[in-house]
This record gives sequence, C-alpha cells and structure tokens, in this order.
Amino acid sequence: MKIIRQLKMLGVTSLAGVVLAACGASGSSASSSSSSGSSGKSYTFELITKSNASPYWLAVKEGADAAAKKYGVKVNFEAPASGTDLQSQISMVQNATTAHVSGIILAAQNPSALLGPVKAAQAQGIPVVTVDSGISPNISKSFLATSNVSSSAQLAKYVAKKAGGSGQYAIVDFNQEASTGVLRPKGFKQGMASFPGFKFVGMQLSNNSIPTARSEATAFLVSHPNIKVIFGANDRSAIGVAEAVQAQHLVGKVIVAGFDADPGEVNLIKSGAISASVLQSPYQMGYQAVQELKSIKAGKSVPKRVDTPYKIVTQKNIGSPSSIKAIQQYIPNYKG
Repeated sequence: MKIIRQLKMLGVTSLAGVVLAACGASGSSASSSSSSGSSGKSYTFELITKSNASPYWLAVKEGADAAAKKYGVKVNFEAPASGTDLQSQISMVQNATTAHVSGIILAAQNPSALLGPVKAAQAQGIPVVTVDSGISPNISKSFLATSNVSSSAQLAKYVAKKAGGSGQYAIVDFNQEASTGVLRPKGFKQGMASFPGFKFVGMQLSNNSIPTARSEATAFLVSHPNIKVIFGANDRSAIGVAEAVQAQHLVGKVIVAGFDADPGEVNLIKSGAISASVLQSPYQMGYQAVQELKSIKAGKSVPKRVDTPYKIVTQKNIGSPSSIKAIQQYIPNYKG
C-alpha cells in the first residue's frame, strides 16, 4: 500500500472551518523496508505499536517505512495482536533491548508499565521515541502525539452546539490504561463543560471491540432515552456507537462523536451516523519518529514534545481538499 503525501500535510484547525486537525498493522514481527537513502552508518530501529487491530497503526508504519527508505535505515515493525496484550508489548521492548537495536519507536499500551522497559533500553544506550501514547513520567527522548485533551475538547464543543447546547451525554472509551484512553474523555468532558445545559450520564469501556461498544451504546440509549450525544473515544468505539444509533433509528437525533476517522468511520461520517471525528497524523508520527532517532544517533538535539496536527472531519467538510488528503493516510485512492 503506497501512501504519497507531504509531511506537513495537515494544519491544526479551529471549528470555525478554518484549518482544524486512532490505530491495524500486520501482525507481530513484520519487517519494514530499508534502502539506499542518505549515506552514513547503518541503523536498525524497532517500531512497536499498541496493536495490529486498526488501520491507524498501518499509517504509522507507512510513514516509518517512507522515512527508512529516504534515510537509508532499517525499521522492523511488530505489534501485539490485541491492544490489551500488555505483557507481549513489554516483551517486545525487552527483546529489542537485548538485540541492541539502534533505537526504538514505541506506542505504549500502558504509560507506567512500559516505564521500566524504556528505562532499561535507554540505560543500554538505545534511544526511545514515543508516538501517540507515551510513558509516565516522560523519559523518552521525544514524544510525538496529538494533543488528546484539546482535540477532544474541540470535538465536544462542535457536537454540543450541533445537539442544541443541552441534554445528556455519555462516553464509550476503549480503555483506561493507555494515556490516550485517559486523556480523550478528560478533554471531551472539558469541552462539554462549556455547555452547562449538558449532563454527563456515564462512561463504559469497549476494550477495542466494536460489538462491545455497540452493546454499551445500546444500553445507554435504552436507559437514557433523552440522551443527545455519545462520544466513542477511538475508531472501534465510535463505529460501535454509530451502529447502535443506526439500529435504534436515532441517526440525526443522537449525535455521535468519534476519534481516528479511519476507513470504518468514513462512510458513517458521510451518512451522518457519525457527526464528527478527530483525524490525527499517524503517517507523520511514523515518519518524524524515524527522523528524530536518526538525529539522536547523529548527536543532535530533538524536541521533547511534538504536538502533531489533527483535523476534525465532519459530514460537511469530509469532501474538502484538506479532509481528502488527511483520509488518504488510510485510503490512498480516496477522492472524497
């Protein structure tokens, strides 16, 4: 799958329609490309994501592959089959450390559980760059991610206004272990707090399962018939929520907010089943992470934190040039 784009493909946008701005890779232990890019020392970097259960991680891998080709390095990719298989991810980091790779790119399933393995890697002189989901405290050399709090807050303001500014709302999160699982609901609640007429009625966890999210959303709709907004905090959760709203014939009456805007969400946004979703820059995360590891190995300084661009994709703007370019991270031939 070839994805062609410029790195600065997205601009962080506001909800006024000015430029405003999730997770499937191919199994564990897959190998990415290396090539005759720039000359210099030969480096092997390990890219370890949270799971292989979402197109989001394929886009991160695509970016890393492109950078590997340009800079003449090798990037090995591996990921647990499940975003909840924490022990497998810990073992992957430990194995990469034992193999003494040149550097590690990590999307941490759990910010505290991965702290020890990252410390051990860096104690062996192996720099670690985190993407999407970091560790706590952040001892990685650099952390590239969407600002989950601010993007979720902006999303909340958009859907709250669309829903009339008052009513009940709920959240279906994917987990409370990863930093993203904690920060997105936090940001969404902050955004909804700007509308005092809205009341929060609860949060459930889908564990990255569309059927589970669908069941949980259905339970919310049945127990709270006046609910107006449900936030699905990642792609799997958002799709499940949207399917529940469709099944209950409530499209247009219950506003669904999502995160990741991946291929599974695109048609749901077009149909209006999902009103808006935050689309991140996974390709850029992967590409820039390789760049930064290359700089670190060359003795150069890199930023400790990079807020990567995002876009809030809505039914209204999904056909715009900026939305089309952003969606092409997941669907290369997408034309709108």
